[in-house]
Amino acid sequence: MEEEPFEARADQVVPSAGAEQRADLDPNETGAAPEIEGAVADAGESSTTTVALESVRDAVDALGRQFGAFHDRAEQYEARIRSMQAQIEDLQRDQVQALLKPIITKLAALHAHAAEAEARAADAPETALKDLSFFGVSIEETLGLLDVDSVGATPGAPFDVTRHHAVRSVATTDAAADRTIQRVIRQGFGYAGAPRVLLPAQVAIFRLADDAPVEASPIDPISEGAPE
Repeated sequence: MEEEPFEARADQVVPSAGAEQRADLDPNETGAAPEIEGAVADAGESSTTTVALESVRDAVDALGRQFGAFHDRAEQYEARIRSMQAQIEDLQRDQVQALLKPIITKLAALHAHAAEAEARAADAPETALKDLSFFGVSIEETLGLLDVDSVGATPGAPFDVTRHHAVRSVATTDAAADRTIQRVIRQGFGYAGAPRVLLPAQVAIFRLADDAPVEASPIDPISEGAPE
């Protein structure tokens, strides 16, 4: 009796253990690729954000440096403008002074003549003396309108080389009067607040005579080498 060949039917196939395990797995657990792709996408977005922030930071730093350089240049330009403005004002002041100096010189000469006439009119009637004094005061007030003040040189005042000009000297035996004003020949004038006077006062000064007695200063025993 011959045996019939074994034919396996589909309903008789026994599934393997591995196949059973694969069949038991949840389809969601086997699909890990979407999670990995999401993580990679998040990492890419984070890297892009970091690069963008660094670019913004670099741009802000560059703007800050440009602003600082602009500020420095602006300060230099302002300093130059102020310097040029000061030079222009000095030039204008010098021009005005050069134009007014002849007028001021003439008024100063008139002031000197009025002072001399007032001194000579000491024995004249009182009205003449007042008129001459008023004439001198009026000249000073006129110069004051030009912002010019009198030096204020007076007899007996110390001689100041920056404000006075000695045109003659008078010998004296009084040591205390040496280098003081003996007489004001022409009053001096200068612009108010100016470091130098425009017209120094012309004065005569006392100078100690060569044969005038000189008081001996007391001897300092220390300077003479005497014992202390």
